[in-house]
Amino acid sequence: MDLIIDDPEKIYEISKALSTMTRINILQLISVYPMSVTELTEKLKMSKGNISSHIAELENLGLVDVEYQNGIKGIKKVIKAKYDRIIIILKPSSGLNES
Repeated sequence: MDLIIDDPEKIYEISKALSTMTRINILQLISVYPMSVTELTEKLKMSKGNISSHIAELENLGLVDVEYQNGIKGIKKVIKAKYDRIIIILKPSSGLNES
């Protein structure tokens, strides 16, 4: 599924979220298959707290889905890709003055 963005405020929010390599790496990793926070921690060699904060940002913007599943030692948080592509439309809508 594609996310198509043409609203300037949303473009700004998404661009800000994608301004860190960690978030881009998370999105690329989970585009292959859903991963738990622990798996992402191991792949990216970062702390669970750090990964969780990046995931929270992506979740707040609606870029990922988070699901809780039973794990070996309790419940685990699994992160799933929501979109295959993010498309940003820069051409202003007819409401703006064109130069």
